[in-house]
Amino acid sequence: MSSLNRFRSLAVFALLVALLLGNLPVGAAPAAFADPAFQTTWTRTDQLVSGGALKRSFYWGPGSNTAGLYEPYAEGKDGQHLVQYFDKSRMEINNPDGERNNRFFVTNGLLTKELISGYMQTGNDSQVLRWPAVIPLASDTDDGTAPTYASFRGAVALSDSDKTGQTVTAIIYRAGVLDFEHGGSATYGYDYSQHKVKYSYYEPTTRHNIPDVFWNFLNASGPVLENGRQVTARLNDPYFYATGYPIADAYWSQVKIGGKATVALIQPYERRVLTYVPSAPEGFKVQMGNIGQHYYSWRYNDAGKPAAVAGTCAGDHSPTLGFGKLWNESLLVKINLGCSVSAEKRATVTAQTFTGGKLIAINNYDYYSGEHYQDIYALYSDGTATTLSHIGLPRNFDQRQPSPIFPARDQSSNLLSGLGTALDSPTVVYYDNIAKSGGAPIQYFDGGLMVYPDLGARKIYALHNTTGTTHTAFANPHSTPIEIDRWAVYADTFGG
Repeated sequence: MSSLNRFRSLAVFALLVALLLGNLPVGAAPAAFADPAFQTTWTRTDQLVSGGALKRSFYWGPGSNTAGLYEPYAEGKDGQHLVQYFDKSRMEINNPDGERNNRFFVTNGLLTKELISGYMQTGNDSQVLRWPAVIPLASDTDDGTAPTYASFRGAVALSDSDKTGQTVTAIIYRAGVLDFEHGGSATYGYDYSQHKVKYSYYEPTTRHNIPDVFWNFLNASGPVLENGRQVTARLNDPYFYATGYPIADAYWSQVKIGGKATVALIQPYERRVLTYVPSAPEGFKVQMGNIGQHYYSWRYNDAGKPAAVAGTCAGDHSPTLGFGKLWNESLLVKINLGCSVSAEKRATVTAQTFTGGKLIAINNYDYYSGEHYQDIYALYSDGTATTLSHIGLPRNFDQRQPSPIFPARDQSSNLLSGLGTALDSPTVVYYDNIAKSGGAPIQYFDGGLMVYPDLGARKIYALHNTTGTTHTAFANPHSTPIEIDRWAVYADTFGG
């Protein structure tokens, strides 16, 4: 390839990456800066880039995307604060009477945490539930297979050990599934270890690791403008000034950039998202994602609604009766459970209360395999939960007969011992699988299940997984266990 053609190829790729990640202005001209401090902050790192004097990725964007806005903020003056949106973030002034020369007079919002959790912050200790954003972090907006902010719920819930020196090979999928086993071998599709990215720093504050490609980026020095003069200095000082701390480890994924399939390493921080695209031109391999754009669309244009919230669930399994009332009236339940994957049915359900929580066992008949199964769930008092067992029962098992709720292998486990002392004897609501009558209502969803273990108590238990997926083949719900990690109980108010 001639040097001219090579240059043109790089230029085209850079243009595609820039359009995707916000390195070129698109549409209307930038709005005026809402405060001189915003302009000073932007000018320091991005003026030289915007003017073409420097070839590197933007920290904020080519200019502001909105005029100044006042948004609710409990600790702000008159209960609000001044903000302004950019491609890469949202600048804000929380204390207009503070020291304007302080580097942290202008801060970034915790946009990543909000988009992943679904809670919009309205103050230091106040928030409003919207929904985890189903918006791709690092790919074309029409990429239906790439991970979204919502995909990272499970990754954010983890506390990672120190992996300094280890090669980064973990994978994340759009459904939120995390794969720590197959990313280092081409046998399973793609060998991410070929990119030789290693963890180089462990952040003890949030218990997550930072890869070398991001650590070098966050600690880089280069030309900046300070007090009207060009000097060489750190772009971030301290390293977390623009991004905040990491809130998950980094994960590889297959994404689409400019309509072309490629691989990217993605890591969410409190305030930004960093991406590493190995095939991008030098100087543009590491970029800050377009979280300012994404967040503005989520907050003001209702973008990124999950299917359950948007009312676009596939199939005809909408919850009815008490389950339906709870699911339709509770945004949190809709978010946690997602769309239903089967109609409500009846099953034999056993329950027992302990000083530290509750055990629930569900006997199910799987019509696909013709087998009976018993799933046992431990529900701890702190709101966490786990799947203890997924046990095959005899093929001719009669659900009208009692079955063991606590197999020996669970009685000695730490998971079971964490429940403490039993406060009552197990209670059983039997399903007659011959007459097809009785039993307790249950229903399965993308993210877990609802169960009604005690008909007299009128309580609905919602068991869900923070990743938004149960890791289950839904065409055959009991081929693998429904993995849960959280639970909540609600009063059944159906019918009064």
